[in-house]
Amino acid sequence: MKIKQNIFRKTTLLLFSIVITSSFVGCVGSDTFRDDLPDSNSKADTIFPEANFDYTADQTDFTIINFTDLSTEASSYLWDFGGGETSTDRDPTFQFSGEGTFPVTLVSSDGNGVTSTVTLDVVVVDELVAAFQCPDFLCDPRTPWAGVDRGTTSSYSASSSPTPPEDNGAAKLSSSSNFLDQSIRVVSGATYEITFWYVSKTTGTSAGTLLIEDADTGDDFLLQEIPLTDQASSYVQTSFSFTTGDDTENMRFNIEYAGTECRFSKISIDRLN
Repeated sequence: MKIKQNIFRKTTLLLFSIVITSSFVGCVGSDTFRDDLPDSNSKADTIFPEANFDYTADQTDFTIINFTDLSTEASSYLWDFGGGETSTDRDPTFQFSGEGTFPVTLVSSDGNGVTSTVTLDVVVVDELVAAFQCPDFLCDPRTPWAGVDRGTTSSYSASSSPTPPEDNGAAKLSSSSNFLDQSIRVVSGATYEITFWYVSKTTGTSAGTLLIEDADTGDDFLLQEIPLTDQASSYVQTSFSFTTGDDTENMRFNIEYAGTECRFSKISIDRLN
């Protein structure tokens, strides 16, 4: 009888151990490793970051370069300016030692740790390079586009629909109180091309009145209506060329609301001669 009780006791302990082990394995299988498996109906990430950037020289010191990130699908950035100088800002500013050509590398990453790398040669020259402030319309406050002595620091409404190009912002002009007005330094007797993206409603006669003039004398370089876009669902690119006067030092760029709602984005200026 004692032998039977001993066998029963061992059997009970063995069964109890099996139950505990099974419960532990069940918990591990359902909870601990669950996060390692894709959720039901999940999709693989097929859109990866693509690194790209642009740059402009400061208008008061040519060795100071302002960089603008143009990457897509990226959320973090690592810039390498050479000589051990780096930055993690999205749009950094860096001062080079003087004139020359300097390779600059940008590594853009998304939230999953996927990276994209681009290296561009940055040319630093001792000459005035015209450039707009807040070319992506994402600045806060919006003072660069509010003109001089016009009584406001915000002359447009921000807009994200339709989607602006290349992660830029957009300026919506929808009433007579909305406008874009900025003056910048330029080279006299030079031909420039201003390029921007825009989309308008399709009813009306004009997407806006464009004026480019000498900011000091008021002499017009260009005055014309901007044509309406054929559709209101996506941005189109347009360019306008003009030549500054022999004594021009500052150029004024101005777009006034002309009765039709319009959005403007990603503006740039390039010297053609």
